[in-house]
Amino acid sequence: MKNIRVFEVMQRPIIAVRHDNTAREAALMLAELGYAALPVLDQDDRLIGVITSGDLLRAGEFDDTASAVMTTPAVSVPDNAALAEVISRLVTHGLRSLPVVDADGRVIGMFSRSDVLRIMLTPDDALTADAQSLLDQYIGARRWPVTVREADATISGRFADESERRIAIALTRTVPGIRTATIATTPPAAAAAVH
Repeated sequence: MKNIRVFEVMQRPIIAVRHDNTAREAALMLAELGYAALPVLDQDDRLIGVITSGDLLRAGEFDDTASAVMTTPAVSVPDNAALAEVISRLVTHGLRSLPVVDADGRVIGMFSRSDVLRIMLTPDDALTADAQSLLDQYIGARRWPVTVREADATISGRFADESERRIAIALTRTVPGIRTATIATTPPAAAAAVH
């Protein structure tokens, strides 16, 4: 990770608010997108602040402009910053996300704690998390545990019938990056103990 630059792993395109947008518009964007923060830009698209749900809650009313309730100065990182430095800044300042700016102070991306976690996970870990989330949304938390090894998914758990097995396989295969999906075979001794 020490040779990685933030511009290589940041999220883009960015979603931002203008200084003259209302706090209500910013609140709607944060709520709809589930973001921790949005950069606030001036008329020249330069970063002038950041607006968070905390800023909006402190304001209490949403009739002010985004610039009236934003946090300023904004903590940001240059696009060529080393990833280790960016992670340190997130932790040191207790931030959940940071705008990434170019040499002209224009926001070109965002980098968050969840981006750090994605980088630290192996590809199979990330695929497992995506597949498990999808299965949990469909059937309930951890009823069908899934593991992924070298992009091949194995689903276990209790299935009412063959159609549930097919559904589990079909859902798991919709996760981008998963090559195959199969149902775990139960060893004969374990199968005898179940009956």
